[in-house]
Amino acid sequence: MAVKRILQPALVALICTAASSGAMAQSRADGLWRGSGGAALSASSGNTTSSSLLLNADAARETASDKISLGGTINYAKSRIDGVDQTTANKWAGRGEYDYNLSPRTFVFGKLGLEADKVIDLSLRSSLAGGMGYKLVNTETMTFDLFGGLGYTTDRYSVAQTIGSKTDTRFSRASVYLGEASTHQLTPTVSLKQRLDLYPGVSGDKAVLATFNAGLSVAMSTTMSLTVGLTDSYNSKPPLGTKSNDLGLFTGINVKFGAK
Repeated sequence: MAVKRILQPALVALICTAASSGAMAQSRADGLWRGSGGAALSASSGNTTSSSLLLNADAARETASDKISLGGTINYAKSRIDGVDQTTANKWAGRGEYDYNLSPRTFVFGKLGLEADKVIDLSLRSSLAGGMGYKLVNTETMTFDLFGGLGYTTDRYSVAQTIGSKTDTRFSRASVYLGEASTHQLTPTVSLKQRLDLYPGVSGDKAVLATFNAGLSVAMSTTMSLTVGLTDSYNSKPPLGTKSNDLGLFTGINVKFGAK
């Protein structure tokens, strides 16, 4: 099951990192933009030479009636084995969401996600979704939202791919959309955030798409923090020759920007 395949590695990683302990910006309903951006870099040499880079940024503006959230990531990695270079990751993703409050607890939303992955020849995946959400917990130290609705996803590949019995460069599907997200201020300097988005397809190739993201950060100053991040994406019907699951674990530095 998609959720199980995503949550099992996510929980293992979060349990391990929580023992060492993050700070993340909690949004405030004052109409000001706040966000953070960061970078994670790793390199190794020897029998195998490898390097990887992850860049990410998130920003949000919240008022008493609505909220705008924006974010994006870039991930690139390569390795050299026996003198042969190979790109192991080359992808980017961007997202935007608008929430409008119907009451202190309920809201409606619309969201758009864009991503590409050159390693699997995915030129562009666009995911549009809308529906309603419920703020199960909304306090200074913790938020927990549940949301659901309908979505539509289109995948465009640079070369023809075979998925199931179909070979094409374009695959589309309507889907149900389900998700949850939470933030946790564990201590004044340690915080955790996570989000799960699930798209069970109901038309087209009926693929089930899911993404899980989590971040644990420890504040080193009022603007800078050390972070551990986990990303996982799942596609129940990937192109022939590629895997369903794509998991990444990163450590790096994040810097806050915008209003204090």
